[in-house]
Amino acid sequence: MKAVVFEVKGTIAHFRRPDTTATHLTYPFITPLATKGLVGAILGITDFKTQDQVGIQLLNPVRTSAQQLSMLGKYSGKTFNRPTTVEILVNPAYRIYYAGNEYVEKLAENLRRGRCVYHTYLGVAYALTFPKLLQFYEKVEIISDEGVVETYSVVPTNLIHELILQEGRHYSRAGGFMKDYLGERRFEKSISFIYEKSGRSVKFRLKKKDSEGCLVAWIGDKQICLI
Repeated sequence: MKAVVFEVKGTIAHFRRPDTTATHLTYPFITPLATKGLVGAILGITDFKTQDQVGIQLLNPVRTSAQQLSMLGKYSGKTFNRPTTVEILVNPAYRIYYAGNEYVEKLAENLRRGRCVYHTYLGVAYALTFPKLLQFYEKVEIISDEGVVETYSVVPTNLIHELILQEGRHYSRAGGFMKDYLGERRFEKSISFIYEKSGRSVKFRLKKKDSEGCLVAWIGDKQICLI
């Protein structure tokens, strides 16, 4: 398994929760499937399906703001403007760890050349972002032993046997993330995460059973949870 590490930042972002209607609420950080969709945009693949995995690290604290926007909709074939309340992430920044054997090398090459086939954005078209390559790793070591893990990435709850609380941390749980993309806008399974709202490390005792394909790996000198 190889890995490429890159960063995406913006002034705003919105990763809409599908269970919200009148008010468009956002997930607190970029979702794994939105991350893979961003990779697909860089590579120019419109219906991007892959067994590669991603790790997500928060670089800025999670901050949100509610804004009312005039959205263009359709009704009986006629367009109209409808005021909609949208929850926006403010100054989002993420370090993305993309690992696997399918598209890692091609992604690293596109990032190295500063080439994106399609526009890249943070959940919505009005939140453009420009990925920046940090590092490419020829080899990633999977952590196979049960033990204590300390990571700066968000942590899938099905990897946690015991959360080890640390002083000065503000832990949060976020659920309802779609896990697997089957193609043609079909999804399967959901996943929840534990994260530290300011991007500080999370320490936990690793559970090896029932991880549903999630794992922890050494990427460079960091332990990263991959989904």
